[in-house]
Amino acid sequence: MAAAAGADACHGCHTVRRPGPASPRRPSPVGRIVVATLGAVPTVHPAPAAVTPSGLLALDLRELAERTPPQAVAIPLIILGAWLVNLILRWAIRRVGLRMIASADRLGEFMPDQFRSGASTNRMQARTETVTAMARSVASIIVVALAAALILAELGASLPAILASAGVVGVALGFGAQTLVRDMLAGFFIVVEDRYGVGDIVDCGAPVAGVVERVTLRSTRVRDISGTVWHIANGEVLSVGNKSQSWSRAVVDVVVAPDADIERAVAVLGEVGAALRSDDEWSGRITGAVEVLGVLLIDPTGVTLRALCDTEPAAQFEVEREFRLRVLQAFDAERIPLAQVVLPTVAGR
Repeated sequence: MAAAAGADACHGCHTVRRPGPASPRRPSPVGRIVVATLGAVPTVHPAPAAVTPSGLLALDLRELAERTPPQAVAIPLIILGAWLVNLILRWAIRRVGLRMIASADRLGEFMPDQFRSGASTNRMQARTETVTAMARSVASIIVVALAAALILAELGASLPAILASAGVVGVALGFGAQTLVRDMLAGFFIVVEDRYGVGDIVDCGAPVAGVVERVTLRSTRVRDISGTVWHIANGEVLSVGNKSQSWSRAVVDVVVAPDADIERAVAVLGEVGAALRSDDEWSGRITGAVEVLGVLLIDPTGVTLRALCDTEPAAQFEVEREFRLRVLQAFDAERIPLAQVVLPTVAGR
């Protein structure tokens, strides 16, 4: 009995408990999830006489979970999650962008028309690519920034301090780049609302008027009739007139002499307009009947008559030139005198 007690006491003396870790750093939320996941592996205590392979595997996983730092698993999971979130966001933005461009008339408070749904497929696709590219870039930047903040938090940095620093930097950039942000926001809504696009004839106020050659989120490039290229910041475009969106209108004013036969002149204008529209060369560019409004203005120089008609986008200028040429020939054949400007003369010369 004494020998047995001595043996037990001696066995107890050789039993040494493993000291615990010395005050480890409190893991982040992601780290706690990883530790809980690995720690949930059941530990099997097999009988000393029979150790099964499943028991050995459970013991190995338990030991691996105790020895592996949480950061070694949490950081790859953060990177994988950020990649998946970014992929899903880019896919969703693409689909939302298609619907948003399709309903741009409601967003921009424009009435829908046939040209936007049919003839402007390429233009709608270009607008969609521009808008979704910007939105995808913004989404990627946000996802990367959040992932970087979580990784730094796993490495020991304070997440509230990181967010506070990011807020201060954002405010500083916002104050320093107000003009840039304003121009990019204005360019975004120009594209979404389809105020104008490449190939449109616009009037942004004197002296900027001409054909749009390029539209970006930052600026717009316009070339006027003399060949001068104008670069306009989108934030500076407060009002713009688009002369070629959806449809255009040709307006022709003819000034006849005060003693001319006005009724005959109006009739000749109608005949010229009808002949122009029935011409195969011009019928595809004129979309509406030629309407003669009659007398528009009476002054000492003569009587002004006006005629107009709807045309295809950007075709109004060539229609006006052809209309004026035919009116000049018809009035000359009918002997309808045009108004003549009499220049004042100086006495003695």
